[in-house]
Amino acid sequence: MRTTARRHGKIADVEEDRVRWDGRYAAHPLAEPSAPDAVAASADVRSLIPSHGRAADVACGPGGQTLWLARVGLDVLALDVSPIAIDLTERAARAAGLEGRVTARVHDFDHGLPDDVTDLDVLVCQRFRATALYRAFVDRLRPGGVAVVTVLSTVGLDIDGGPFHAPPGELLDAYRDLDVEVIYHCEATGQASIVVRRH
Repeated sequence: MRTTARRHGKIADVEEDRVRWDGRYAAHPLAEPSAPDAVAASADVRSLIPSHGRAADVACGPGGQTLWLARVGLDVLALDVSPIAIDLTERAARAAGLEGRVTARVHDFDHGLPDDVTDLDVLVCQRFRATALYRAFVDRLRPGGVAVVTVLSTVGLDIDGGPFHAPPGELLDAYRDLDVEVIYHCEATGQASIVVRRH
């Protein structure tokens, strides 16, 4: 799980992040298409995912959710701080015959979302806690667009999860006053998910 958590009051150096995540993904196999957790958990959420349009996979890792979105029929921009993760995503897209629907590139989320990530039909952020981006996830959707966000959570844990884990209610609080409809929300067993649709 990746996070933009601050270390001793400072945002972790992007090069340090890249080295850490490159190390994690160095021996990772090519991903298979994998629905975001909230989509897999709810048929109602799955029905909201269109079969065409533009999507972004924020902190895509090796690309499982990217491939799933592309297989559904969306054109997907996959973003991650790790060049190895981006290489894995590109290779997995080629192996699945989906390279025409996937654009993958390295991006440092400490600087927000790229300027060209706009007018999205779907935005997925799977197990990357980036509290500074919660509002931007909605701002980058077109009207009717859907954001699917899952983070690790302290809910259901016997230990303090630290900065990688959201406290109870974080996702609901983040989206409560924005111009969205909450379609789905779940907090259980160390994970929290929310799905919102922009008005």
